[in-house]
Amino acid sequence: MGGKIPLLAVRRLFWVPVALALAAGCGKKGPPLAPIVRIPAAIDQIAAQRVGRDVFVTLTVPAKNIDASIPVDISRIEVYGYTGRVPPPRARWVEIGALIAVVPVAPPVLDAAGSEAGSEAPKAGPGVGPADGATPGTSITVLDTLTQNELVQGPVATATPPRNGPTVAEPVVPEAMLPLRRYYAAFGFSARGRPGPPGTAAGFAVSDLPEPPALVRAPYSERSILLEWSPSGGVVGFLFERPLLAEEVPLDERLEPVVQAPVSPSAAATDVGPSPSVPDGPTRYNVYRDLAPDLLAVPNTAPLPAWSVTRPAPLNAMPLESMAFVDPVELDRPRCYVVRAIRGSGAAGVEGEPSLPTCMTPTDVFPPGAPARLVAIADQGGISLVWEPNSEPDLAGYLVLRGEATDATLQSLTSTPVVEPRFRDTRVTAGTRYVYVVVAVDSHLPVSNVSAESNRVEEAAR
Repeated sequence: MGGKIPLLAVRRLFWVPVALALAAGCGKKGPPLAPIVRIPAAIDQIAAQRVGRDVFVTLTVPAKNIDASIPVDISRIEVYGYTGRVPPPRARWVEIGALIAVVPVAPPVLDAAGSEAGSEAPKAGPGVGPADGATPGTSITVLDTLTQNELVQGPVATATPPRNGPTVAEPVVPEAMLPLRRYYAAFGFSARGRPGPPGTAAGFAVSDLPEPPALVRAPYSERSILLEWSPSGGVVGFLFERPLLAEEVPLDERLEPVVQAPVSPSAAATDVGPSPSVPDGPTRYNVYRDLAPDLLAVPNTAPLPAWSVTRPAPLNAMPLESMAFVDPVELDRPRCYVVRAIRGSGAAGVEGEPSLPTCMTPTDVFPPGAPARLVAIADQGGISLVWEPNSEPDLAGYLVLRGEATDATLQSLTSTPVVEPRFRDTRVTAGTRYVYVVVAVDSHLPVSNVSAESNRVEEAAR
């Protein structure tokens, strides 16, 4: 045999591991693995800011699935609103909340292997623009304009008993005693329409709005616009904000006991909680400006998608305690101003509706200053004039006027403004005495503003 392994033995060695594998496969089987389901993660980064009747709901589009895998499988986001003492249960938002916005989401960009390319946060694919949807991982803002029906208690979710029998109830504040609030929540949906898990709800207390200020005035100068307005609520509202001096209680009233009327159980049961009211605190103000488009700028005609709403920003960095504000002027550009009153501070602050707009187009009616220190020097063949230059930024030049000493009428020697603060008059007659003045003109169109006359000087021609 020469030490060779027989062919039959080789075949037996080959079938041994195969038999072992088949024997293992014929044993007890485990449960089948569930298919992988990709749904977007919960939307936890959400905020709601109220400005008058408008609510700006800002959230971040999920960039991952619930298992932290990428690319995210998301095709749209639904935003819901609800008004009540407590928010809806996390699993019943879609049932009892009101749908206020549906935001399409653009597909992420993938590499050749089918996985997400680039950074951790997906980006929109090639050729995808704002019209195709929001981009995963970015922040979007939708607008909810409140109506009176949306500021009252919404549908109340009925409680469901626990499956595993009764549980020990924790002491909680009765729902009827809680203030009314407006809540917002958002849910991502996969391409197959599967919703993601509930996320965080954002909200604010429902309260009455402070009255807008009245009589907004806007006088202006060549450098600034001074905005002034009457107090919110008028003079009465202004006086009610100031604390009155404490009155001394008469002695007989101080000694008399105070008796409180009993509250019936039926009255306590029908309590619907505290009614909305304007928050406490001094009234402050925000100033807003709406400028006409710049005629020299290239207009952007592309429409913004409904999920790219921008909350208007006030001109003032902090709410104003006073009822005045100074805004730099830009002449000949139309604009409108509104003022909103704010009550409360921080997250509890409530900003009211705008005042009636004060619209204007500041016009350049401000002439340059009169040229100063005009001097005339006569020499052979002419009279030279010099004066101090003006410093106005819109200065176009100077006009020189001349008249004879025996005649009070002055005539212009220059058909167009001279740029330099000097001029030589060569159209003179020897022995004649002349009177000169200089005026400055600006670049305002169609008619320039003309300054007052400079000092008058007389000089005889040689």
